Amino acid sequence: MPFFLNPKRRDERRGHARLLAILRAPIIRVGLWAGFPHIDYAYVHGDLSRVHVGARCSTTNTVFNVISGEIWIGDDTYFSHGCYVLTGQHRFYRGRRVNLSPGAPFEEVPVTGNDIRIGSGCYIGANATILASVTIGDNCIIGAGAVVTTDIPDGSFATGVPAIVRRSLPEA
Repeated sequence: MPFFLNPKRRDERRGHARLLAILRAPIIRVGLWAGFPHIDYAYVHGDLSRVHVGARCSTTNTVFNVISGEIWIGDDTYFSHGCYVLTGQHRFYRGRRVNLSPGAPFEEVPVTGNDIRIGSGCYIGANATILASVTIGDNCIIGAGAVVTTDIPDGSFATGVPAIVRRSLPEA
């Protein structure tokens, strides 16, 4: 599907995936025109090959930023509307952004090292944000609006800004 706001961006899909995207595009456009902003799609900012999504996942209206790392999502994980999974970061040197600081010893935006791992069987609530270098264990629930800045162990329920574990979920 062409990118209206950024016409220089190319569609990296090949073969069967590209054909499906072409066939699906008119349906998505009609749905958006009709007022359904949350048709099942996600936006990947960066190289699509850096996002690894497991089987039976739903990424409805989720933004994946893979500029500074890769994202791994386990099987049966669901994202509610408006979630952000962000590996990117901007670094500062002597109180200024690196690009605005002459002689800075490192790049402003790292290319690797900020990987995010989300386990299997997780549910990520609406408008949750998952920041760089975080691991979320299996069978976790992340509450709506939470900002995950630290690792979340298996079987946990976490909410808040920043997200903290409120309780451990019982074994099934």
